[in-house]
Amino acid sequence: MLRLLLTLILVTQTSFARSESAPSVDQFIEIALGQEYAEGNTHLRRWEAPVRVELRASAALPPAVTGLIDELLALLNDATDHPIERVSEAGNVQLYFVSQRDAKTTWREIAAGEFPVDALCAAQIKTSSSGVITAGIILIPADRAAQQGRLLSCVVEELTQITGLVNDSDKVFPSIFNDRSTNQMLTPMDWLMLRALYRPELQAGMSEAEVRRVVDQLLKELMQSGELAKATQKIRATQLFELLNVN
Repeated sequence: MLRLLLTLILVTQTSFARSESAPSVDQFIEIALGQEYAEGNTHLRRWEAPVRVELRASAALPPAVTGLIDELLALLNDATDHPIERVSEAGNVQLYFVSQRDAKTTWREIAAGEFPVDALCAAQIKTSSSGVITAGIILIPADRAAQQGRLLSCVVEELTQITGLVNDSDKVFPSIFNDRSTNQMLTPMDWLMLRALYRPELQAGMSEAEVRRVVDQLLKELMQSGELAKATQKIRATQLFELLNVN
Protein backbone atom coordinates (compact mmCIF):
# COMPACT_ATOMS: atom_id res chain seq x y z
CA MET A 1 0.00 0.00 0.00
CA LEU A 2 2.92 2.35 0.67
CA ARG A 3 4.15 1.70 -2.86
CA LEU A 4 0.65 2.52 -4.12
CA LEU A 5 0.72 5.85 -2.27
CA LEU A 6 4.13 6.76 -3.66
CA THR A 7 2.91 5.96 -7.17
CA LEU A 8 -0.15 8.19 -6.96
CA ILE A 9 1.85 11.09 -5.51
CA LEU A 10 4.68 10.89 -8.01
CA VAL A 11 2.43 10.67 -11.05
CA THR A 12 1.37 14.17 -12.07
CA GLN A 13 -1.44 14.81 -14.46
CA THR A 14 -2.67 17.60 -16.65
CA SER A 15 -2.67 21.36 -16.66
CA PHE A 16 -5.63 22.98 -14.92
CA ALA A 17 -8.21 23.94 -17.53
CA ARG A 18 -9.37 27.49 -17.02
CA SER A 19 -13.01 28.13 -17.68
CA GLU A 20 -14.02 31.75 -18.18
CA SER A 21 -17.74 31.16 -18.53
CA ALA A 22 -20.58 29.27 -16.94
CA PRO A 23 -21.75 25.98 -18.42
CA SER A 24 -24.55 26.41 -20.92
CA VAL A 25 -28.07 25.23 -20.16
CA ASP A 26 -27.59 22.31 -22.57
CA GLN A 27 -24.35 21.31 -20.87
CA PHE A 28 -25.99 21.35 -17.44
CA ILE A 29 -28.92 19.28 -18.74
CA GLU A 30 -26.49 16.82 -20.33
CA ILE A 31 -24.67 16.15 -17.05
CA ALA A 32 -27.48 16.56 -14.49
CA LEU A 33 -30.27 14.75 -16.34
CA GLY A 34 -28.35 12.47 -18.70
CA GLN A 35 -27.70 8.78 -18.06
CA GLU A 36 -24.21 7.36 -18.42
CA TYR A 37 -25.29 3.91 -19.61
CA ALA A 38 -28.68 4.66 -21.18
CA GLU A 39 -30.12 6.91 -23.87
CA GLY A 40 -32.13 10.06 -23.19
CA ASN A 41 -32.63 12.29 -20.18
CA THR A 42 -34.35 11.53 -16.92
CA HIS A 43 -35.47 13.80 -14.06
CA LEU A 44 -33.18 15.84 -11.81
CA ARG A 45 -31.46 13.81 -9.07
CA ARG A 46 -29.93 15.11 -5.87
CA TRP A 47 -29.65 14.41 -2.14
CA GLU A 48 -31.93 15.76 0.56
CA ALA A 49 -30.29 13.95 3.49
CA PRO A 50 -26.68 14.72 4.45
CA VAL A 51 -24.17 12.68 2.45
CA ARG A 52 -22.15 10.35 4.70
CA VAL A 53 -19.26 8.61 2.95
CA GLU A 54 -17.96 5.41 4.54
CA LEU A 55 -14.67 3.89 3.37
CA ARG A 56 -14.55 0.13 2.82
CA ALA A 57 -10.96 -0.85 2.09
CA SER A 58 -9.77 -4.46 1.81
CA ALA A 59 -6.41 -3.15 3.07
CA ALA A 60 -5.79 -0.10 5.22
CA LEU A 61 -5.29 3.10 3.26
CA PRO A 62 -2.38 5.37 4.22
CA PRO A 63 -3.51 8.47 6.17
CA ALA A 64 -2.46 10.67 3.24
CA VAL A 65 -5.12 9.08 1.02
CA THR A 66 -7.93 9.42 3.54
CA GLY A 67 -6.80 12.99 4.16
CA LEU A 68 -7.14 13.77 0.45
CA ILE A 69 -10.60 12.19 0.41
CA ASP A 70 -11.58 14.43 3.32
CA GLU A 71 -10.23 17.44 1.43
CA LEU A 72 -12.37 16.58 -1.61
CA LEU A 73 -15.48 16.06 0.51
CA ALA A 74 -14.94 19.46 2.12
CA LEU A 75 -14.65 20.99 -1.37
CA LEU A 76 -17.88 19.28 -2.50
CA ASN A 77 -19.57 20.48 0.69
CA ASP A 78 -18.46 24.00 -0.14
CA ALA A 79 -19.58 23.82 -3.77
CA THR A 80 -23.03 22.39 -3.05
CA ASP A 81 -23.64 24.04 0.33
CA HIS A 82 -24.99 20.61 1.29
CA PRO A 83 -23.61 18.48 4.16
CA ILE A 84 -21.03 16.01 2.79
CA GLU A 85 -18.50 14.30 5.04
CA ARG A 86 -16.70 11.03 5.80
CA VAL A 87 -18.00 8.79 8.59
CA SER A 88 -16.66 5.64 10.19
CA GLU A 89 -19.95 3.72 10.08
CA ALA A 90 -23.56 3.82 8.87
CA GLY A 91 -22.67 5.71 5.69
CA ASN A 92 -25.22 6.19 2.92
CA VAL A 93 -22.35 6.19 0.39
CA GLN A 94 -20.05 3.16 0.50
CA LEU A 95 -16.60 3.78 -1.05
CA TYR A 96 -14.87 0.47 -1.75
CA PHE A 97 -11.14 0.12 -2.45
CA VAL A 98 -10.44 -3.40 -3.67
CA SER A 99 -7.89 -5.24 -5.79
CA GLN A 100 -8.45 -5.54 -9.53
CA ARG A 101 -8.78 -9.30 -8.99
CA ASP A 102 -11.82 -8.79 -6.73
CA ALA A 103 -13.46 -5.88 -8.56
CA LYS A 104 -16.07 -7.74 -10.64
CA THR A 105 -17.04 -10.11 -7.83
CA THR A 106 -17.39 -7.29 -5.32
CA TRP A 107 -19.45 -5.22 -7.74
CA ARG A 108 -21.88 -8.11 -8.26
CA GLU A 109 -22.30 -8.33 -4.49
CA ILE A 110 -22.92 -4.64 -3.82
CA ALA A 111 -24.44 -3.17 -6.99
CA ALA A 112 -26.99 -3.86 -9.70
CA GLY A 113 -25.65 -5.26 -12.98
CA GLU A 114 -22.11 -5.99 -14.08
CA PHE A 115 -19.05 -3.81 -13.57
CA PRO A 116 -18.79 -1.62 -16.73
CA VAL A 117 -16.31 -3.27 -19.11
CA ASP A 118 -14.84 0.04 -20.30
CA ALA A 119 -14.50 1.60 -16.84
CA LEU A 120 -11.50 1.88 -14.55
CA CYS A 121 -13.74 2.71 -11.56
CA ALA A 122 -17.50 2.90 -11.17
CA ALA A 123 -20.31 4.40 -9.12
CA GLN A 124 -24.01 3.77 -8.78
CA ILE A 125 -26.75 5.73 -7.01
CA LYS A 126 -30.15 4.70 -5.71
CA THR A 127 -33.02 7.18 -6.00
CA SER A 128 -36.59 7.39 -4.81
CA SER A 129 -39.47 7.71 -7.26
CA SER A 130 -39.25 11.49 -6.79
CA GLY A 131 -35.58 11.68 -7.81
CA VAL A 132 -34.12 12.02 -4.32
CA ILE A 133 -30.81 10.17 -4.02
CA THR A 134 -30.93 7.83 -1.04
CA ALA A 135 -27.70 5.81 -1.35
CA GLY A 136 -24.52 5.52 -3.38
CA ILE A 137 -21.84 2.90 -4.08
CA ILE A 138 -18.35 3.54 -5.47
CA LEU A 139 -15.83 0.85 -6.34
CA ILE A 140 -12.19 1.58 -7.16
CA PRO A 141 -9.71 -1.19 -8.04
CA ALA A 142 -6.90 0.51 -6.12
CA ASP A 143 -3.94 -1.42 -7.53
CA ARG A 144 -4.93 -0.97 -11.18
CA ALA A 145 -5.93 2.67 -10.70
CA ALA A 146 -2.60 3.43 -9.00
CA GLN A 147 -0.63 1.69 -11.74
CA GLN A 148 -2.31 3.96 -14.28
CA GLY A 149 -1.78 7.06 -12.13
CA ARG A 150 -5.54 7.41 -11.75
CA LEU A 151 -6.28 6.55 -8.13
CA LEU A 152 -6.96 10.12 -7.02
CA SER A 153 -8.75 11.08 -10.23
CA CYS A 154 -11.08 8.08 -9.75
CA VAL A 155 -11.83 9.32 -6.25
CA VAL A 156 -12.51 12.86 -7.51
CA GLU A 157 -14.75 11.85 -10.41
CA GLU A 158 -16.83 9.20 -8.66
CA LEU A 159 -17.40 11.12 -5.42
CA THR A 160 -18.43 14.15 -7.47
CA GLN A 161 -20.83 12.13 -9.61
CA ILE A 162 -22.71 10.61 -6.67
CA THR A 163 -23.87 14.14 -5.76
CA GLY A 164 -26.26 13.89 -8.73
CA LEU A 165 -24.15 14.96 -11.72
CA VAL A 166 -23.96 11.37 -12.89
CA ASN A 167 -23.45 11.61 -16.63
CA ASP A 168 -20.32 11.93 -18.77
CA SER A 169 -20.30 13.87 -22.02
CA ASP A 170 -17.85 15.00 -24.69
CA LYS A 171 -20.00 18.14 -25.04
CA VAL A 172 -18.86 19.54 -21.69
CA PHE A 173 -15.38 21.08 -21.49
CA PRO A 174 -13.32 21.75 -19.45
CA SER A 175 -14.72 19.21 -17.01
CA ILE A 176 -14.02 15.97 -15.17
CA PHE A 177 -17.31 14.76 -16.67
CA ASN A 178 -15.69 14.60 -20.11
CA ASP A 179 -13.91 11.26 -20.56
CA ARG A 180 -11.97 12.62 -23.55
CA SER A 181 -10.71 15.56 -21.51
CA THR A 182 -7.38 15.49 -19.68
CA ASN A 183 -8.92 17.12 -16.60
CA GLN A 184 -8.40 15.03 -13.47
CA MET A 185 -9.48 17.63 -10.92
CA LEU A 186 -12.69 19.62 -10.50
CA THR A 187 -12.80 22.65 -12.78
CA PRO A 188 -14.62 25.95 -12.17
CA MET A 189 -17.27 24.76 -14.64
CA ASP A 190 -17.83 21.63 -12.53
CA TRP A 191 -18.08 23.77 -9.40
CA LEU A 192 -20.75 25.97 -11.00
CA MET A 193 -22.80 22.92 -12.01
CA LEU A 194 -22.58 21.56 -8.46
CA ARG A 195 -23.58 24.96 -7.08
CA ALA A 196 -26.55 25.19 -9.42
CA LEU A 197 -27.71 21.63 -8.71
CA TYR A 198 -28.21 22.37 -5.01
CA ARG A 199 -29.74 25.82 -5.29
CA PRO A 200 -33.34 25.98 -3.96
CA GLU A 201 -34.64 27.01 -7.39
CA LEU A 202 -34.05 23.41 -8.46
CA GLN A 203 -35.64 20.37 -6.85
CA ALA A 204 -35.22 16.62 -7.17
CA GLY A 205 -37.67 15.14 -9.65
CA MET A 206 -37.85 18.17 -11.96
CA SER A 207 -38.31 17.34 -15.64
CA GLU A 208 -36.02 18.67 -18.35
CA ALA A 209 -38.60 21.33 -19.27
CA GLU A 210 -38.88 22.46 -15.65
CA VAL A 211 -35.10 22.65 -15.25
CA ARG A 212 -34.70 24.62 -18.48
CA ARG A 213 -37.17 27.25 -17.28
CA VAL A 214 -34.96 28.26 -14.37
CA VAL A 215 -31.38 27.12 -14.87
CA ASP A 216 -30.30 29.71 -17.45
CA GLN A 217 -31.03 32.61 -15.08
CA LEU A 218 -29.59 30.63 -12.19
CA LEU A 219 -26.25 30.12 -13.94
CA LYS A 220 -26.12 33.81 -14.90
CA GLU A 221 -26.70 34.83 -11.28
CA LEU A 222 -23.90 32.54 -10.11
CA MET A 223 -21.51 34.14 -12.56
CA GLN A 224 -22.56 37.66 -11.59
CA SER A 225 -22.07 36.88 -7.89
CA GLY A 226 -18.40 36.02 -8.43
CA GLU A 227 -18.80 32.27 -8.04
CA LEU A 228 -16.28 31.57 -10.80
CA ALA A 229 -13.49 33.42 -9.00
CA LYS A 230 -14.42 31.72 -5.72
CA ALA A 231 -14.34 28.31 -7.42
CA THR A 232 -10.92 28.93 -8.93
CA GLN A 233 -9.50 30.08 -5.59
CA LYS A 234 -10.96 27.17 -3.63
CA ILE A 235 -9.87 24.51 -6.11
CA ARG A 236 -6.34 25.87 -6.47
CA ALA A 237 -5.88 25.96 -2.69
CA THR A 238 -6.20 22.17 -2.36
CA GLN A 239 -3.44 19.60 -2.19
CA LEU A 240 -5.41 17.59 -4.73
CA PHE A 241 -4.95 20.40 -7.24
CA GLU A 242 -1.18 20.29 -6.69
CA LEU A 243 -1.06 16.52 -7.14
CA LEU A 244 -3.36 16.27 -10.17
CA ASN A 245 -2.20 19.25 -12.22
CA VAL A 246 0.96 20.72 -13.68
CA ASN A 247 0.92 24.52 -14.15
